[in-house]
Amino acid sequence: MNKKLIISISLLLLIGTCHVSASKNPVTNGTDEAISVEMTNAEKKKVEEIKNIFNITGAYESFTIVKEPMPSDTGSDFLNKLIKNKFLISYRWSDEKLGEANVTYNSDGEFISFYKWSSADEKNENIGKNYSKEDVQKATQEILTKTIKDFNKKYILSDYEINPNSKDIELNYRRVVRDIPVFDDFINVNFSSNLGKIVSINLMGDNSYINSFLQDKDFKDQAKISLEDAQKIFLEKSPLSLYYKVSSDRKSVEKVYSSNVLDIDATTGKVFKNNFKSNDISFAKTEEAKDTIGLIGVEVKKIDAQRDLKKKSEAKKKAAEIVGKSYEITNIALSSDKDNYYYKITLEKGKNYGEITLNAKTLNLVSLNIYTDKKDVKTKVPDEEAKKIALNFLENYGDKTELNLEKIDLTKFDYCTNIFIPRYVNSIPVLDEGVFIAVDDEKNVVLYEKDFSNIDFSKAKDINLTKDEANKIYLNSKNFELKYEMTESGPKLFYGKLQNILPIIGEDKILRDKSGNIVNFKDQISYDDFNSAKNKEAINYLKDMGYGTIGKKLSDKITYKEFIELIHKNYGLEYYDDNRYGIDMSKVKNKKITEKDVIKFLIIDNGLQDFTKAKGIFKDNLFKNQKSLKEYENYYIIAKGYDYIGDEINPDKELSLEEILYIIYNSIN
Repeated sequence: MNKKLIISISLLLLIGTCHVSASKNPVTNGTDEAISVEMTNAEKKKVEEIKNIFNITGAYESFTIVKEPMPSDTGSDFLNKLIKNKFLISYRWSDEKLGEANVTYNSDGEFISFYKWSSADEKNENIGKNYSKEDVQKATQEILTKTIKDFNKKYILSDYEINPNSKDIELNYRRVVRDIPVFDDFINVNFSSNLGKIVSINLMGDNSYINSFLQDKDFKDQAKISLEDAQKIFLEKSPLSLYYKVSSDRKSVEKVYSSNVLDIDATTGKVFKNNFKSNDISFAKTEEAKDTIGLIGVEVKKIDAQRDLKKKSEAKKKAAEIVGKSYEITNIALSSDKDNYYYKITLEKGKNYGEITLNAKTLNLVSLNIYTDKKDVKTKVPDEEAKKIALNFLENYGDKTELNLEKIDLTKFDYCTNIFIPRYVNSIPVLDEGVFIAVDDEKNVVLYEKDFSNIDFSKAKDINLTKDEANKIYLNSKNFELKYEMTESGPKLFYGKLQNILPIIGEDKILRDKSGNIVNFKDQISYDDFNSAKNKEAINYLKDMGYGTIGKKLSDKITYKEFIELIHKNYGLEYYDDNRYGIDMSKVKNKKITEKDVIKFLIIDNGLQDFTKAKGIFKDNLFKNQKSLKEYENYYIIAKGYDYIGDEINPDKELSLEEILYIIYNSIN
């Protein structure tokens, strides 16, 4: 439906043939498939250069050079012109005994990606070594400064993370132009601590492979609006406002502050909705029908006899009224969920097909999806007319209950216009809930989806946070900044969100994304009493892994709930009890955690619990008064064996955050 989807070619492109576009590209001699390239002296020279840069040694004699086409229609005339007759070129080596390697550049000579695996790597004895941030950055610099001209001017380190299990290290470098960040354009580097080297480098972001053809000269704008003025415009046009947020399991609801954060043109100050980056419209499944199951023949016969269900002939007639008689009904099936019965009706019209779902008792429309194989279509239906068609459809066949018809959001794509009508309860919008309607280029409604949760909104407590306070938290988070972002007419300078997330601030006053993840979590880990820590290096190492808390001192004691959040690296996690720890967490979650349960929980989380059941292998004199530990004795013995702890123990002591962090650090190392 949405041809404006810009294809972000993944690493898979580098290891297999990939169809990039449905249209022909002159670069590939009339085909959109990858083609092999003949070896020339120039290519041989490039191969030797690549081998030297990426340390590809050994008898790599069998290799191929493959050209990958760029899409012929990106949805942007600017990008179409930019990448016309352009391609990616991959240098691939593969040997059953040696391993394999892939290095890719674009046809302008700009670096795209690197990947290498060697059978010798599996025999490497470097396992367990810790590498400093400086070591890894140095190794990265040595490669990227050779492959990317002026790398240090074009990229800045934006994230550094250590995987606690493998010790692998990931670095993300954000692209910048004249020190201004480019939205959603990164280089990702993966460093293996086991091997002591970089194993992959790849451009990341929705349009990163296409954007690799952009030169600094293509970024022309200069800001005429100050950040302070942009913040004032934001507070006027698209500030964080009060919403209901229903939990992912749809069992609870809370009040939060959120906003779509519209972009602000840095040269004019005008608010700009950049549809070009809205390249993924996720239509939610209808709540009523999403959990339906098909019925077997005996059930259908029994249900058909019920007087309160409409006949199939009536359902077909209603479907024809909604979609038009030109569609052939090829199948109709009865399904059900715990509350209702539904008719799922399959539609066909030439190469077009779709499905319409009706409530079997009322014949009210539940959902409609019609698919098409149209290509190279740009709808000319005016926005207001598309909106009128959608509202008329809603009036005739949909359900307007709790919909705010004054707050309609409209997004235009090549094939259709998407209209979202939000749900409001008690005059408060419900995040991500409402009705989606799509109108195609022939003025037909091709999609109707209603997403309503069935929850008691009166259970949402008032939030102890004002709108002004929420917006201040967001603007101070450094996520609303000056940036370059791609539009249909090329890159432009905006003020707006640096990360493509829906910002949410709740009762705990912490900025999160829609999934509940803390935005820039590691950057917010800070302790007022850090200078008095016994082992600053260990605490910083844990921070690079994402272990830490926000708003606490190292000397603070923490609760069971806070400890669970800490070891799961999810501060503010929706609480649940999966009984894995053998404790009724609902009774202790707000109590200060003791040393013995810190030990027990870590042993369980690290998969060592089965060792506690072993018989006759434990010493009886490892700790003073060891038998007084009772059911915790074996947990302590295992913790001692794995160097989580030393000889001194105090099982009933309520530990400080600092003491707990050291135990976590020992459990990882």
